[in-house]
Amino acid sequence: MEKKEQVFSKHMTGKKTRDHLDSFNNLLKQMMAPDAAKKGPLDGLNVIELGSANFPGLICGAMLGEMGAHVIKIEPQGGDPAREATYSGIYLNGAGIPFVMESRNKCLVTADIEEAAGLEKIISLASKSDIVIDAMQPGYLDFHGAGYRSMCELNPGLIYAALSPYGHFTSKAKEARNIPDTDLTAQAESGYPALTGSPEAPEPYNFPLRAGIWTAAYTSAAVAVAGILTALLFRIKTGRGQMVDVATYDALSTWQPFSLVWGFTNEEPRKRIGNFDWCLFPYGYYKAKDGYVTVAASSDSDFRGLLKILGRWDLEDDWRFLFDRIADDPEKLNELEREIKKEIAKFTRKELFDKTFAYGAKAARDKLRSKGFPMVVETRTPQEAAADKHWEIRRSFVDIEAQGAGIITLPALPPRMSETPTRINRLMTALGADNDYIWKDRK
Repeated sequence: MEKKEQVFSKHMTGKKTRDHLDSFNNLLKQMMAPDAAKKGPLDGLNVIELGSANFPGLICGAMLGEMGAHVIKIEPQGGDPAREATYSGIYLNGAGIPFVMESRNKCLVTADIEEAAGLEKIISLASKSDIVIDAMQPGYLDFHGAGYRSMCELNPGLIYAALSPYGHFTSKAKEARNIPDTDLTAQAESGYPALTGSPEAPEPYNFPLRAGIWTAAYTSAAVAVAGILTALLFRIKTGRGQMVDVATYDALSTWQPFSLVWGFTNEEPRKRIGNFDWCLFPYGYYKAKDGYVTVAASSDSDFRGLLKILGRWDLEDDWRFLFDRIADDPEKLNELEREIKKEIAKFTRKELFDKTFAYGAKAARDKLRSKGFPMVVETRTPQEAAADKHWEIRRSFVDIEAQGAGIITLPALPPRMSETPTRINRLMTALGADNDYIWKDRK
C-alpha cells in the first residue's frame, strides 16, 4: 500500500489545494530537469574577466557563466597565479582544483596587457562587452587605459565590476592597492574570527578562529553579482552602465550586521559565545546517542513544543528560566542547556527527527499555531550530506567533463528557476584553451 503523503498544514488538505499541489509538483519536476531549449537568465550577455590571484573575481565570473552569460577569462601568458592554489598537489592541465572549479562555463584565453597587441585585444573585447570584471590590483587597468574611466567612454552601457581588498577609492585603498586579496586576511580585518571559537577554551586556543570555508571570497563574489544584476536593471531603464566597486573586507564586515548593531548600540564588542546564539535558544548542536543533532527552537512556542517532545515540561515554569529564556547570560543558558543535553542524549538522531517531525505535522494544523514547530535535524559530516538523495533530485551536484581530466563532480548554483535555468555546460582547464576560438578575428 502506497504511503500517504504527509501534510503539514490544515490549509493543504482540501481537494482544490491538492490539485494545485499536483500542478505545482509538475512545475518542480521541470525545475529540477529543465528543458534543454530554455536559456539562462543572462543568455546573450558578454563578460570579460581579468584578475590576478583574486578568487572573488573568479567566483563572480563563474556565477555569471552559470546564469548563461558568455564569460571570457583573460590571463597573462604565464597564467593567473590563482592556478597555483590546490589541494594535495592535484593539478588538472596546470590548474589547481579551486581554479578549475571556478572556471565553470568560461572561455580561457591569454593576452598580455603589458604588450600593445595584448592591450589592443583586451580593449577591443571590453568595448563590445556588457560586463567587465576587474579583479586586478586597483588602478592597474586604469594605468593601461583599460579601466573604467577609459572604457565607459568607448562603451557607455558597460557595467564595470571591480573587486579588491579595500575597493578603488579612499586613501587606504590607494595605500593598500598592492595587497593581495586573500580570504584569511579579509576574515581577520572584518573582526569575524573574534566571534567564533569556544568561549570555554583558555586563551589563546579560543581566538582567533577563522571560518572553515572561504567565506569572505564567496560573500564578496555574491555581493558583486548582486551589484551587477542591479546595474543591469538600471541599464535596461536608462541605457547607461556604471561602476560597481566591491571591497572584500567591506563585504564581510557589513554582512555580519547583528554583531555590528550590537556593538554600536551597547558600545562594547559582542562576546564570543561558541554555539550559543544571542537571540535564540535552544539553537545549536547537541550530542545524541549516535552522533550530533542540530536543534532550532526559535520561538517560545517552539521551545515549549521541544519540552513536550523531550518529556521535560517541568522546565517550562522553572523559576530559573522564567523571565528570559532568550538570554544574553551564558551562565544562565549553560544551566538550561545541561538539562536539554541530558534529554537529547537519550535518543538516536533518527528518533529525535521522527519525534519532532510527527509533532510538527500535528502542530501545523493548529489554528493558533501556538504549539510551535521545533526543528531537529542531523548534524552531518560532508560524506553524509553528499549521500543525501534530496540533493541528487535537486541536481545540487553535477558531473561534468573537465578538459583533459575526465569527469569531475561540481556543486551547481543553488537557485532552481522554472523559465531561465542555470547550468554548467563546460569546464576548460588549460591555459589559453580558447585562444583560437576567441582571437581568430582579432589577430
